[in-house]
Amino acid sequence: MSISQKFKRAATWGVFIGAWAGAVVQAAEFPDKQVTIVVPYAAGGFTDQVARAIAPVLAEKWGKPVVIDNRPGGGTTIGTALVARAPADGHTLLLSSLGYLTNPLMMPRLPYDPQDLKPLMMVSESPSVLYVGKQVPANNLAEFASYMRANDGKVAFASSGVGSSPHICAEMLASAVGAHIIHAPYRGNAPALNALMAGEVAALLDAPSSVSYVQAGRMKVLGVASDKPVRSALPLTPFSQSSAPELKPYSCSSFFGFFMPAKVPAALQQRIYRDLRAVVEVPTVAEGVTRPGGELHLLGPEDFTAYLDAQRPRWAAVIREKHITQE
Repeated sequence: MSISQKFKRAATWGVFIGAWAGAVVQAAEFPDKQVTIVVPYAAGGFTDQVARAIAPVLAEKWGKPVVIDNRPGGGTTIGTALVARAPADGHTLLLSSLGYLTNPLMMPRLPYDPQDLKPLMMVSESPSVLYVGKQVPANNLAEFASYMRANDGKVAFASSGVGSSPHICAEMLASAVGAHIIHAPYRGNAPALNALMAGEVAALLDAPSSVSYVQAGRMKVLGVASDKPVRSALPLTPFSQSSAPELKPYSCSSFFGFFMPAKVPAALQQRIYRDLRAVVEVPTVAEGVTRPGGELHLLGPEDFTAYLDAQRPRWAAVIREKHITQE
């Protein structure tokens, strides 16, 4: 090897080591200013509640303010684009849900490049629960499946918007039953619930926490689209235990998870992930995270990425079959 080649190799290693050392120092010094958690949904919703359960304890751990920035609109694309374009210093995080996964499947023109974001940590998973209005003549899953087929194309399902989890889960249910539905999108979860309780629609697939309205006698609950035990104030029949064979395989849930700009150095990503996980594992925080209706499901960057990759084809199939689009 010539002297010039040795010099070039030494210079290359010097650049590499310098970059690595810089990333380690950056991780050690983080945060050096306010950290912002962008929630691409309105204040008061499920994702917002999860963020507000985590932020105060995270701020205490880091010794810096951690603020929630609600950026609803555009089917979550407004808030998501904000984080995708943020500096790669770890001070801007995204806490999102199903829209992160489904928007690239429903929108041919996104205001951001999905490759500019990286999964950081999955926090929880929320199985869908089937609620029906008091006027619906069905008291179990099998009876409701028969009701849907007998009224093919006439049963209205509320949702929190086109392409939302309640919307796509309802279309999945219709396919499983062998019927068609009317989709009635509302501007958020609360209006959809109100529509169900007012008798404007027949059904809604929503979080387990909404059983409080069942206890108040304002609607009925028929089952939960999960084969795992679900925390609830009322017993929930899993679809897998339904007497209707076509409903036994049905499952549908959403997730809550953190994302960050993809170019954040690996050492800093790991530092933030470890701190986030430590905070969510605090019992009072875990209780706050699951109170909106989720089940704790902590996954690190690699496992969270694998989870999303495994879920994507399933959502893509129903979006394609039902021609669900945001444009």
